[in-house]
Parts: sequence; structure tokens; C-alpha cells
Amino acid sequence: MDKKIYVISRNIGKSGEYFLFHFIGYYNGVRITEIKVKGGEFELGEDYVLAIKQIICLDGILFGELVKSKKLFI
Repeated sequence: MDKKIYVISRNIGKSGEYFLFHFIGYYNGVRITEIKVKGGEFELGEDYVLAIKQIICLDGILFGELVKSKKLFI
């Protein structure tokens, strides 16, 4: 069974095949400073609700594959 998490975060750019999202918090007891998401299309500086699967955490960066996203309007 794939582990899936939901995150609210802001797109801060793109690096190769990954979109970068701002995040300060913890995942499974590890401090996370950034999220890298593979898949989807995002606008720079906009906030999104992300459903992410196949999660790997390396050196404080959370890597995952996009399941679904929704842009937030505030």
C-alpha cells in the first residue's frame, strides 16, 4: 500500500523534473525544509494543496510523486 500525505505549500520554483515547494516542519520525526514534487504543472509563488505518494526523505528534503493538486485562492 502506497503511503500518501497531504500538504499545503507554496511553489518556489523548478529544478529539473521536480517542482520545489516551501515547507518547514517534520515528517516521521525528521525536520523538513523543502518538498520536491515530480509531476503536475504549477505557477510560481502560488499556494497549493498537494496529495503526494512514494515519499522519500533525504537530508531534510521530502521527495514525492504528485497524485492530485488544487490551487488555493486566498
